[in-house]
Amino acid sequence: MARALVGVIAILLIGWATRNASAAAPPPLFIDDLELHGLEPALDKSLAHLRILPAATRFRVADTTIPVGRLIDSIHRLRTLIQANPDPEKLHRQILEHFTVWTVHGRPDDESLSARRMLITGYYQPVFAGSLSRHPPYLYPLYREPDDLLVREQAGQRNVLGRKENGRIVPYWSRREIEQANLLRGMEMVWLKDPFDAFMLHVQGSGIIRLVDGSLRGVHYARSNGREYRSIGKYLVDTGRMRLADVTMDSIRSYIDQHPDERDLILRQNDSFIFFHWREPGPALGSLNQVLTAGRSVAADQQWYPPGSLLFLDSRRPIMKEGGAVGWQRMRRFVTVQDTGSALKGPRRIDVFWEIGRAHV
Repeated sequence: MARALVGVIAILLIGWATRNASAAAPPPLFIDDLELHGLEPALDKSLAHLRILPAATRFRVADTTIPVGRLIDSIHRLRTLIQANPDPEKLHRQILEHFTVWTVHGRPDDESLSARRMLITGYYQPVFAGSLSRHPPYLYPLYREPDDLLVREQAGQRNVLGRKENGRIVPYWSRREIEQANLLRGMEMVWLKDPFDAFMLHVQGSGIIRLVDGSLRGVHYARSNGREYRSIGKYLVDTGRMRLADVTMDSIRSYIDQHPDERDLILRQNDSFIFFHWREPGPALGSLNQVLTAGRSVAADQQWYPPGSLLFLDSRRPIMKEGGAVGWQRMRRFVTVQDTGSALKGPRRIDVFWEIGRAHV
């Protein structure tokens, strides 16, 4: 996982307006660091999803509700603006003229910088070696969704309730419980070589498995166990094992490789556990069942950010060299919400999709 820290603000753009809805935090200059490359195809994917929703669908945004038709018109309006190939300053003026601009942050009662900061991370679709049968070195499984997982559909969302025990609904097993007692025996889909590879797929939500015969199969997020996501990077920092500035997925893997006796302790700090289903290998799909666009598709909590909605991120991203970050550069770009994840709770967490493998955009 690549880290991009710290977005002082994220901007939610909704069409049909001529005002800035957040006077307390003026919007940034809407200049795209990718010079709008890849934005139009990403917008088309969001349109494909929004157009199939019932016309009566509405989404909560800040203190109002937004009909799905307004999201569709917002995307059309931005597409029209960028197709005219305006210079950056002109596009900035047009955004302010034609869009309601919401500055999104987690604590509207606190206007301090720390309250408005966001954690913006990056994710990609990894490729790992695997086997459909268990034999050394393929000893670490991914699981399908278990039959005893209780799920309730509410307001178009499927929420995990837990499981039944003695006639009562109780939380589903934690990662530690599942792994220590092998509670999901018989529900294995595929075995991997390294438990950290499996953990990575739990974090990324999808990936490609290269089987021993050379064929490829895709795995994709099906459901979680409903438990709270806990960052193992935060645990490593809080316990003095690593510095915050050094925390990446690669550095965490390296630490665990160097301290194998701590592996289970570290990984099991995260109670969240992900179940998967098979899909055809190929481009990464988000929660909208649309192909993700590198650098333009983001995952977010869709209770705060409507699916398919437009955002503008003002953040920074690492400059990567030989597997490590050697510096930082400004990252300001238009993106669209096309995915979600169990770790993304509240308005101050956004994940930017990079690509299959480790390419950074």
